[in-house]
Amino acid sequence: MCRLVRHRNYTYEYAALFDLDGVIIDSRSATKDALRALASGWLGAVVDPATLDHCVALPPVDALVALGVTDARQVYRDQFDEALSTAIGKVRVFDAVVAGMAALAERGAGLGIITAQSRSRLAFLLPASVAELVDVVIAHEDAAPKPAPDGVLAACTNLGVGPERAFFVGDTPTDVAAGRAAGVLTVGAGWGFTGTAVLHRAGADIVLTQPDQVGPDILAHVGGRPISSYITG
Repeated sequence: MCRLVRHRNYTYEYAALFDLDGVIIDSRSATKDALRALASGWLGAVVDPATLDHCVALPPVDALVALGVTDARQVYRDQFDEALSTAIGKVRVFDAVVAGMAALAERGAGLGIITAQSRSRLAFLLPASVAELVDVVIAHEDAAPKPAPDGVLAACTNLGVGPERAFFVGDTPTDVAAGRAAGVLTVGAGWGFTGTAVLHRAGADIVLTQPDQVGPDILAHVGGRPISSYITG
């Protein structure tokens, strides 16, 4: 079941939805360290850094397969949480994104997170400053994974906002596909795992280039208003 916490006693005018990894937190280094530790332990050899850089944006099981771990799903189930929690000191928060989320809440937006992370990891991945702000968190167990629209739609339903009054900020083509399938405005986070060019090619309605561009200005594009391919600044 999704986690729902309502902080306000009125109907939300908008739904401002966010991916977690690469958008709100920079977990690239921690994820790389976890994958390196697991793959090196399995293979008994040092993992090629170039291969690791390519794999870090993949789902962990796919990344382990690409790194040569033949029993990747079992290794992921049994060892990934511990490896990630060990490396978690390298995770940093994009403070400008959190500030933008707070500003959106002040403008009447309900805040949601849709993440591929399991709920058990949120205890050490979800910053306290963000947990205090958000109204709903859809974790891996709560809905079919992106690119399916289920998580985005579940967040909208919990916030009582139709998709036409919502946007979803993500940093991968999978996020863009989920948002488009759900019928929400799709916003690419160019500071994340894949970069602006990839998000533009994936069909994001808007691609932000900097974390401090998250905020109420996005609301001007919700609901079928004219949009531009990039917001720069």
